[in-house]
Amino acid sequence: MTHKHKSPEWSRTTRTIRSQVRAAYERGEVVGCWRCGAPLPIDAEGKVVFDVGHLDPNGGESIDNAAPEHRSKSGQCVGNRAHGGRMGAAITNARRSTKSTFKALPWA
Repeated sequence: MTHKHKSPEWSRTTRTIRSQVRAAYERGEVVGCWRCGAPLPIDAEGKVVFDVGHLDPNGGESIDNAAPEHRSKSGQCVGNRAHGGRMGAAITNARRSTKSTFKALPWA
C-alpha cells in the first residue's frame, strides 16, 4: 500500500464515496464501475461489493480523483486490485532493471 492510501485525505475520500454508493443503492439506484460502466455486484447479504479507485493513478487523493469500481475482474473490467498489482509490479520491475549486478569479465 502506498503512502497515498494511508493519508487522512484519502481515508476521508473513501469514506465519502462509500457512503454515497451505499445511499444510492438504498434508494434503488444502480451504481456502475467507473472503468467499465457495468453495475457493481451485490453479495449474499445484499451489500454492494466494490473498491474506491483512483481515476488518475498519479492524481491526488481528493474526491475529484476517486470513484467506485469493481474489486476484482468482472467481465471486461480488470478490477481495482489487479490494476494496482500490475502498476506495483511495473514499478518494482523498473527498479530492478536499473540495478544490474552483472559485471563484464576482463577478457570478454
